Amino acid sequence: MKTQRNRGNQLLNPSLLLVIACSFSSAVLAAPKIYTLDADFASGTLDGVNFDAPNGDQLQLNTVGTTFPVAWIANAGEDTVSKFDTVLNVEVARYRTWFGPAGQAGHFGHLGSAYSGAAPSRTSVDINGNAYVLNRHFSQGTMSAGVVLKILAEGFIDRNGNGTMETSVDTNNDGIIDDSEMLPMADLNGNGIIDENEIQDERIAWAKPVPDGNAAPLRPTGTLGRAMCIGTDGNLWVGLYNDRAYYKVSAADGSTIFGPVSTTPTDGQPNAGSWTPYGCLIDASGTLWSASLGSTLGKITNTQSNAGPYTVSSFGGMSNYGIALGNGKVYLGSGNRQFDPTTNTHSAIPNMAVSTLGIVVDGGGNIIAGSTSIRKVAADGTLQWQAPLQAGGSFSVGIQVDANNDVLQIGFTSAGRVQKYSGTTGAPLGVFAVGNMPYTYSDATGLVARNVTSPTGTWTVVYDGGSAGMAWGSINWNEFLPEETSVQVAYRSADSVAGLTALPYQVATKGAALSNSGRFMQVQARLNGNEQRGSPILFDLTISPLVSACDVNGNQATDSVDVGLVRAAIGQFVLAGDVRDQNNDGVITVNDARLCALKCSLPRCAIAP
Repeated sequence: MKTQRNRGNQLLNPSLLLVIACSFSSAVLAAPKIYTLDADFASGTLDGVNFDAPNGDQLQLNTVGTTFPVAWIANAGEDTVSKFDTVLNVEVARYRTWFGPAGQAGHFGHLGSAYSGAAPSRTSVDINGNAYVLNRHFSQGTMSAGVVLKILAEGFIDRNGNGTMETSVDTNNDGIIDDSEMLPMADLNGNGIIDENEIQDERIAWAKPVPDGNAAPLRPTGTLGRAMCIGTDGNLWVGLYNDRAYYKVSAADGSTIFGPVSTTPTDGQPNAGSWTPYGCLIDASGTLWSASLGSTLGKITNTQSNAGPYTVSSFGGMSNYGIALGNGKVYLGSGNRQFDPTTNTHSAIPNMAVSTLGIVVDGGGNIIAGSTSIRKVAADGTLQWQAPLQAGGSFSVGIQVDANNDVLQIGFTSAGRVQKYSGTTGAPLGVFAVGNMPYTYSDATGLVARNVTSPTGTWTVVYDGGSAGMAWGSINWNEFLPEETSVQVAYRSADSVAGLTALPYQVATKGAALSNSGRFMQVQARLNGNEQRGSPILFDLTISPLVSACDVNGNQATDSVDVGLVRAAIGQFVLAGDVRDQNNDGVITVNDARLCALKCSLPRCAIAP
């Protein structure tokens, strides 16, 4: 009987190889995981996508839009923003947007007034769930016309390098965030600007004045940041009210990309003159629509460009406050008007006989508005329901729609309240606390960003590789892509499920080799629709672990020991992905041993040192 030598040149008995092989064969090997049937897709999290019949065993975008189960409520009376969980109906975090705390002397801290100090108002949410809040900044004697902060949906900026996320959290689980549950923010150098080292909450990615002083000179307070919206490229447009100008701002780092873009019309057509930015939204073609707190509707085209040219237009005769997009139209609160961009004409919203400021379109195209009582009408004006102000509620500026298409009425009082109604019937669902003087009527849940500006939805799944340090090989998928649609896949891995959320996703290239490791692989497939809400289709997705040449014993080499282990397993039926099954036919044969021998790392299949 032939023998083989181990690393110490001692004889290695073939019977020992058999013992090793038997032990190996009882281990669970990570196999490629294919997701293609309804049950496979159901094992992940569906967000804006479905596998509904008759289009089963595949993923496509929902026909009725949805969004994240979170609303971001700017508290103008105390310079904070609340993160409100719309499933649990509780405030789960609160972040300072300016130096404070509120009510404390110095740096214009204030309490109880929505029209002094930083006074945040507009919030926007991107398609990844990150939130942006805009401080308006009334006259304060410092250079901060408007300040934007970005708050991360996942991950954190580890500013102190301790590997732990320091952030606001409801430590006593009472559904309300108090001062002790927020991290402070102080102007350490007295320059009146939020510097990087002054941000203590590690969910806050950045805070930048608009303009930033680099691409364009700083503007004094009193010019008022009163409009903010997210474009088709994911970047921000911020409007300064008294300057009658917009700036394009990077969502990545808050730097000013371009500006000012004057609101004086440049299209050469009859117009209503320049306007004061007072809330904006951007449609799927990249056109910005702006309210003005007057009777003018503003329009800026080509916002996806970083350098223009930008064509500016204006249309008169429409009293406005809040602004909404849907059904191919622009809807305006206060005057309850609907504007048709195909004809540049406007008319009354049928049946919207209610006093309004804020206005919103839900995922099914219904229009909802109201400052006290709330009214919901279909796109054709059919009345769906009207609901009176709830007990304990108050007059509102903002109306929002949550992930369930229920309605949030933002009560504008010192005792900040979110009043909730069933989107289906208008039935009252409760009154819930947030911060002082909540003043949010922009895209505070991301509904517009996800369903109008950039129609999108995601499917997210976690695959357990079975062992710590698992090396991953590739991600592959098959899709159908109508014109101007896409499927984007991203991934991250860690040795615990809890460890995944602290890591950023990496973009995957179909079939390309991966370089990450960790027991758990999390994959997110994002389906991006086109301007007509045409949907891509994801037929299947495969996650594959890294399979070495024939390294059966895992010593990072292929040698005669590995060949012996394959021989010892001849006749065994194995799962897909078993490294011993070199020809992938599901059974170990002499052919697998021969194929393994051809892949030896050293001449004559010597045992690796």
